[in-house]
Amino acid sequence: MVEESLALTATLDQLAKLDRYNHWIYENISHALGRRVLEVGSGTGNITQFLHAEGRKVMATDVVQSYRNELERLFGAHPNVRVGKFDLTAKAPDAFVADPFDSVVCLNVLEHIEDDLFALAQMRDSLAPEGSLALLVPAHRFLYGSFDRAVSHFRRYEKRELADKLKKTGFAVREMKFFSLAAALPWLINGRLLKRDYIPTGQANLANLLVPLLKLERLIGPPCGLSLIAIAQK
Repeated sequence: MVEESLALTATLDQLAKLDRYNHWIYENISHALGRRVLEVGSGTGNITQFLHAEGRKVMATDVVQSYRNELERLFGAHPNVRVGKFDLTAKAPDAFVADPFDSVVCLNVLEHIEDDLFALAQMRDSLAPEGSLALLVPAHRFLYGSFDRAVSHFRRYEKRELADKLKKTGFAVREMKFFSLAAALPWLINGRLLKRDYIPTGQANLANLLVPLLKLERLIGPPCGLSLIAIAQK
């Protein structure tokens, strides 16, 4: 059984309070979602709440039992949400392959998997033909620091690297862009210079408050950012 990471749980609890920031993430992927969505690595449901809100059928999954318990508590009364397990270090569940999904959502998960090519292949196998993958991963190797290590990140991604790995595993990249430009410098200072293994509460809360301003990055197409968002098609 996969053990719960206290550092990761603390981060999820912190991020759960960032309603505007979470919805901003959702806004960046919502156009690529079909009616049946598989969410890989749902955690405690910070994005799940938006995925099912428009009547989509959502399979919310996580490898950590305590997170699945929390997902059942939060969404058990919603008939269009089911909770299950999808371990990206193992073959995709037979049920997912036999009845594939229109879309797979995988946000801040792939960097936790050592063999990310294998993980991408399992998500591809869970998609219907021409289905879409909405992926968010941490960007830039030079930003890798104490917090990345604390929450068991194997890597941060460069744009070309991510595109190449998607192509190798049977995806056509439809969109790829940097996300959350304003957060990159504070991350560098905290994780690399100050060597903090946590996100300061004030900094996280500020990101939530500044979302209306941060959305202006859509107009400039930032050349770098805290994360990369990719939309790919099987």
